[in-house]
Amino acid sequence: MSNDKVIPSEILREFNAPRQLVFDAWTQVKHLNNWMFPMVGCKCEFVSANIVDGGNSLHKVTMPNGNEMWLYTQYEEVLSPEKLIFLQYMSNENGDIVPMTHMPGWPKDMLATLLFEELSDDRTKLTFLWEPRNPTPEELKVFEATRAEHGSGWGAGMEQLNNYLDSL
Repeated sequence: MSNDKVIPSEILREFNAPRQLVFDAWTQVKHLNNWMFPMVGCKCEFVSANIVDGGNSLHKVTMPNGNEMWLYTQYEEVLSPEKLIFLQYMSNENGDIVPMTHMPGWPKDMLATLLFEELSDDRTKLTFLWEPRNPTPEELKVFEATRAEHGSGWGAGMEQLNNYLDSL
C-alpha cells in the first residue's frame, strides 16, 4: 500500500432536476437501468440491488457491439438526498471481483463519493470524487498516469444521466 496522499479526481455537474430526484437516479434501479452506461446504444441491467449502507449491487452493461461489462458495487453510505459513497469493481456475472484486463495495474478498490447540493427547487449540483482506496505504489502510478482521462467514463455517464433526467 502506498503512503502517498491520493488526490481524488473530481467531476462537477449541474442538473435541471430536484436534488431528491438526482439522488434517486443513483440509488433506485428503476432509474439506474435508464442511464448507468457510457454511451447511447448501451443497455444496463441490474441483476441484484440492495442500495443501503453496507449493501451491494451487481449490474451488467452491454455495449452496442454486444460486449458485456459486469460491475459489482459495495455501498458504504447512503444518506438521502445528500451523500452516496461506494466502492465499485469490475466483476464477472457471479459478482466475483476480477482485474480490469484492458488496464493492467488499475487500482482494485475504487472509491466514489457523491455529494448532492440543492441549488434551487429544480437545480442540483453533483460533486463526484473518485479515488483508489489504499492503492499499491503501482496502482497509484497507473491512476495518476490516466488522470486526464478520468472524466471520460464517468463524465460520459453523467451525460447519460443528464439526458435521462431531462426526459422525465
